[in-house]
Amino acid sequence: MTDPIELGARHQQVDVRAKTVESLVDALQERISDGEFGVGSWIRQERLAEEYGVSRMPIREALHRLQALGVVEIVANRGARVQMPSMRDIAEAYEVRGVLEGHAAYRAARACTQADIDRLHQAGKWFDEAAAQARAGAKAAAKDLWYKANELFHSTVIQAAGNAQLSTSISALHHRMPRNLTWSALGGDSRLLADNAAEHMKIAQAIENRDAQSARELTIEHSAHARELVEIHVQRSTPQR
Repeated sequence: MTDPIELGARHQQVDVRAKTVESLVDALQERISDGEFGVGSWIRQERLAEEYGVSRMPIREALHRLQALGVVEIVANRGARVQMPSMRDIAEAYEVRGVLEGHAAYRAARACTQADIDRLHQAGKWFDEAAAQARAGAKAAAKDLWYKANELFHSTVIQAAGNAQLSTSISALHHRMPRNLTWSALGGDSRLLADNAAEHMKIAQAIENRDAQSARELTIEHSAHARELVEIHVQRSTPQR
């Protein structure tokens, strides 16, 4: 007969290990989404184990979970490589993203505060400045500003929507697509950045005007345009066989 104390200790170890793997999945997914691990780059188990202060076992389990999500590809004797999303992945993700973020914009238009509006306008200034920096040839500065503007804009809309489940769903969807994919599709092109800035500010204006239906429609159009740019970028980046 198994000692109850021993059995309890085993369950505790399993629970701790499960939490460790889950936290590793979240951490790695965040780093991939943020572009720290770029598409096509290799993720080494040994290095991660040393970095996180764990054995290779939870790292291996976390990478297998990411492979099941389609985020990485595990290659025998090589490690895990960050995958470029397939065209179908992109189409489906951006379609759902448009619906979810469109609904967030709809809700934001009905519930936003003046502080929310001010943040959207601040994001708009950074979007415009990013385009200006790109025109001046300062692509690194443009990239930093665009990331900052994009994060502020979309987080403000989602927060103003006031729906925790909606926020969680959008966050999970964003983790499926590397965050730097949209920037890579824009390519630091000042014209594309200016168009991107204009799209965001049309959404902001609709929210400020409390025009919920327009805010929804403009957000869906914005997502569809982003999808087109990303698909073109992926097609150009994928080696022909």
